[in-house]
Amino acid sequence: MSSEIQSALAVIRRYRPVQWEQIPDLGLYMDQVITFITRMYEPLYGEDIHGYLSPSMINNYVKSKLIPRPTGKKYSREQIALLTMIVALKQTSSMEDIRRMLALREGETVEALYGAFSQRFSDVIQSMCGGIAASQGGIAAPQTALDFAILACGYSAGCAAALKGEAREVQ
Repeated sequence: MSSEIQSALAVIRRYRPVQWEQIPDLGLYMDQVITFITRMYEPLYGEDIHGYLSPSMINNYVKSKLIPRPTGKKYSREQIALLTMIVALKQTSSMEDIRRMLALREGETVEALYGAFSQRFSDVIQSMCGGIAASQGGIAAPQTALDFAILACGYSAGCAAALKGEAREVQ
């Protein structure tokens, strides 16, 4: 693996999602929300993150009821957390699948959902960047862009299978 790839993976390996308590709870305007989320994901996506969230996207998420309407043009901690999860998930999932994944279960809060999401996100990044040796029954750490793309395809297929299984459980 080249030193450039190793350096990039070292940055990703150190990445941790913003904790619930670090999400502003005083209400942010749309441009502030976009800046907050963009800065949050810059360590992962670099300059590519610009354009992952725009005012029209947020308006569409509100219209499609992925997030509640803002109060007085200000977005709450819960709405910001939902937008944060949407930005990450939309890289590999459809909006309808995201709606299903972010649907709160009976008695569940956005805070609990976001906490689980953040922990799992960190765990997956650590697993992906570190890898478990194939000799130990795991998958060797990806070495190339193709390896990462294949890994993403596998995770995407697993997501689709899990969503199908969850749909059957609900019926």
